[in-house]
Amino acid sequence: MAIYLDIAQQLKNEIHHQYESGDLLPPEQKLASRFNVNRHTVRRAIDELVQDGLVKRFQGLGNQVTRPAIGYSLNNQSCFTYNLSKAGLTLDTQVLECCDYQLPQDLALRLKLNANQEVLLIKTCRSINKQATTLIKHHLFGVDKEIMSQYQSGSLHSFLKTHYHFHATRGTTRLKARMPTFDECQQLQIGRGVPVMEIHSQYYLIESGELMEYSISISRSDIFEYSVEP
Repeated sequence: MAIYLDIAQQLKNEIHHQYESGDLLPPEQKLASRFNVNRHTVRRAIDELVQDGLVKRFQGLGNQVTRPAIGYSLNNQSCFTYNLSKAGLTLDTQVLECCDYQLPQDLALRLKLNANQEVLLIKTCRSINKQATTLIKHHLFGVDKEIMSQYQSGSLHSFLKTHYHFHATRGTTRLKARMPTFDECQQLQIGRGVPVMEIHSQYYLIESGELMEYSISISRSDIFEYSVEP
């Protein structure tokens, strides 16, 4: 067996028995010293782990043990809490801010709303199994700040159904990958080399067709695997 394949097999065994998802492997130079080989041989061994889906390379961070991706379906009925609860995951919500907000002119034009229209902005941080994974800005229309300040946890859409009898469906959704800001790294506990997925979603009331929510979510790209469904 080639030396790099032998090293890859040893690292695979260690990943299965000694590492948790999200852990970093030792630096390649340190592994080269441990196995008494050059760094190129270690890199070939790690290439095998990457191809097997056991490790991801992140510039500036290193080689990170991967966790099974969480499937997230983007369809007309999907919402964050429902999707993850359905997968049997423990979800926690932290409300970071609840305030009146004036839409930026470019966003108001995109949504075909008055440039000076005020909305209620709720910022949340969502955690899965106690690990922060997603930051969301909820721009809400037709709601009262005093009532919405009571929202502290659970599904925001369920809260809206209970207090306003709102029933919504997903409209246009836009996705893009980008590098995180410093603040996002701090909140999501990731390195600057780990990309995030930014998702812009519109939700419309089923009965009237009016815009209920415009949300912007920032999620760790190493956590979710998105599927877009009709």
